[in-house]
Amino acid sequence: MKRILSIQSSVTYGFVGNSVATPVLTSMGIHPLAVNTVMLAAHPGYGIFAGQATPADHIAAILNGLVTLDIIPDIDAVISGYLGHADQIAHIASLISNWRAAGASGTYICDLVLGDADTLYIDQSLADRMIDQLLPLADIITPNQFELTYLSGMPVAGSDSAIKAGQHLLASQARLTAVIATGITNDDDLVHDILITRSVHKSWQHKKRLAGISGSGDLFTSLLAGGLVQGVPLSDATARASHLAQAVIARSPNPKELALLENLDLFRTTS
Repeated sequence: MKRILSIQSSVTYGFVGNSVATPVLTSMGIHPLAVNTVMLAAHPGYGIFAGQATPADHIAAILNGLVTLDIIPDIDAVISGYLGHADQIAHIASLISNWRAAGASGTYICDLVLGDADTLYIDQSLADRMIDQLLPLADIITPNQFELTYLSGMPVAGSDSAIKAGQHLLASQARLTAVIATGITNDDDLVHDILITRSVHKSWQHKKRLAGISGSGDLFTSLLAGGLVQGVPLSDATARASHLAQAVIARSPNPKELALLENLDLFRTTS
């Protein structure tokens, strides 16, 4: 069975971070190895903050435990998403380095969760250290429109500028093989998910909703990682993740939550 190490947030109620990745990957027949960077009652969209970031020494102990258990060589891909504190980053970076030193050829997908809607919603120090220490290790990143602007230092106002910003990041990061920009808006009634590599770019369009749904980016990244470890080529895995994520979004009447559990059958039929 394929294994994906997923280092993200977790909530007791609802679906973001590992609370998305765990059921999605399991439904795809993949073993999720979940490390929770934050443990909350619910995501902040509910207007509460009940819980806390996982202490960095706890993260270190768990990741070092995986090394001791000799599980690292058997991990097929790694995802990192929302982080709770800048002190967690060095331990995650060390794990990625150990994983590669063990001969891993899998993909590290770094979802640099920084903000949305023109707003940085994590501490500046956390954002800076993620960019300094994790971005250079990434094979693929999956920024939204705001994050792509922030990472590239270039204004992103639509597909053309998103492609230019993605190409700029590829030129500045030697290891990076793909930037997948999600939720890019143009002067139309659509949102665009765009795969940008050094040689090609492809786009998939979907009808725009009035508002986004928390966890939709985590769903996209989980589906992408799952497809890649199943041997699906990058372009096809991106297309599948884009269409399946949008299918779940379209079936989600509550703007605060993905209708995830009701739609896990969508992922089982694509494995």
